Amino acid sequence: MNAPSRVIVVGAGVGGLSAAARLAHAGYEVDVVEKGSSPGGRCGRLTIDGFAFDTGPTLLLMPHVLEETFSAVGRKLSDYLTLHRCDPNYRLHFRDGSEVTFTTELTQMANELERIEPGAFRRYLEFLALGREQYQVSLERFVGRNFDSVMQMFTPANLRQVLRIKAHKKMYPEVGRFFSDDRLRAAMTFQTMYLGISPFEAPAVYGLLPFTELAVGIWFPQGGMYAVPLALEKLCRELGVRFHYRADVSSIDVEAGQAKGVTLKAGTRLTADAVVCNADLPWAYKNLIDPAVSQLPRAEKLKYTSSAFMMYLGTRKKYEGLLHHNVVFGGDYRSAFHDIFERRVVPDDPAFYVNAPAHTDPSLAPEGKDALYVLVPVPNRETTIDWKVEAPKVREKVLSRLAQLGHGDLRDNIEVERHFTPDDYALSLNLERGSAFGLSHNFFQVGPFRPANVDSNVANLFFVGASTQPGTGLPMVMLSAKLVMERVLQGVPLRAATTGRAPRTLERAA
Repeated sequence: MNAPSRVIVVGAGVGGLSAAARLAHAGYEVDVVEKGSSPGGRCGRLTIDGFAFDTGPTLLLMPHVLEETFSAVGRKLSDYLTLHRCDPNYRLHFRDGSEVTFTTELTQMANELERIEPGAFRRYLEFLALGREQYQVSLERFVGRNFDSVMQMFTPANLRQVLRIKAHKKMYPEVGRFFSDDRLRAAMTFQTMYLGISPFEAPAVYGLLPFTELAVGIWFPQGGMYAVPLALEKLCRELGVRFHYRADVSSIDVEAGQAKGVTLKAGTRLTADAVVCNADLPWAYKNLIDPAVSQLPRAEKLKYTSSAFMMYLGTRKKYEGLLHHNVVFGGDYRSAFHDIFERRVVPDDPAFYVNAPAHTDPSLAPEGKDALYVLVPVPNRETTIDWKVEAPKVREKVLSRLAQLGHGDLRDNIEVERHFTPDDYALSLNLERGSAFGLSHNFFQVGPFRPANVDSNVANLFFVGASTQPGTGLPMVMLSAKLVMERVLQGVPLRAATTGRAPRTLERAA
């Protein structure tokens, strides 16, 4: 009989769960160790008095990637999740009091755009056409493949595609070729904050993000985004994956240049033939891997994404004036990004995002009430901000602005409230520098320039998640699992044995 090689996955985030399912389906014996008490990682859940809040991503893009994750292991996504399309996509509020509602319905979208800037709809169609090219070329040539060297990216054919999809240019000025009104320029570029980067520094190829939203659509699972890791965990269990919760890893163990398992803080050692690390990659190199064994290349030169100040508000009434997704801009778009990424301070007039998921799935809040999720982009912990002082200030600015938009004084209707700061991202989720989205996505930190999903010094040590290839966001970390699966298959053959399935080996650490 065949006895599968044993693989330990460190972390039960979406990337780790996706990798575990693929590995188990391929015949590997898989254990997932997770320091928390439940799956999800950044895609977590906060439940208080009947209010359910997703703590991480709040919208699902590129659902075909999720579908492929299930089909790759012989399952149908529809047997595990029900997806709802959010349309309208979201409403954008500007400081001058104007607003625009984005939708995939072209006639309505034409009316919205023409109201802001006459002639904009024709240029919008041209913008979508470029976004489609960026989307397809990126998936085919850059996002959906492993790179073993920089030269594999810079072949003559690939260089032509880099130029074609504007990967060498900055996003904001490129969008400016299509739209003159500053409000539409902001509306077509703020999506880079899904990656935690400034549109003034982001490669123009990220025009694929608004294309993905407006052509492919924004989706939301029944039960909230947390339904995704729950579905993946269920899938993994069906495939034989074993889960160990409240199992905090203290080190990835390396013997004779090969990953041989992990040691838990409780003192238990779990042995394996390979380790797939879903912990934040920079944090893992700093905290789980002996620097004498291997170190993260260019560690001090790497750039990190922004962080976020989060407000979770359970309210006594339902705010009918809100859509499921709402974006509120501050007064000076460029200055806000300069504050976050250059000055490293919280903007005086911050932009923020409000998610009201009970408008799509009423089960996420008690009847007649709302579970509001507010995300304010802020600097990561590369700067020192005292959040005990800053949090109340940001809270007041957000609530005052919502009142100005006609929603009344939320202070009178808040039933439950929780906050989450960059300090919490660092301490609760083990994110280096409290960067909510991991490593940044400038041109020299994507593709082969991004930290590799396989360690160059330690055999059978692999990485999956936001800070390795291809990048951050739920679709990207699921693609990351597909890419790391290819690496594992190349380096960790299934072992032959005559005694059947080998048992899991647990040892007390010396």
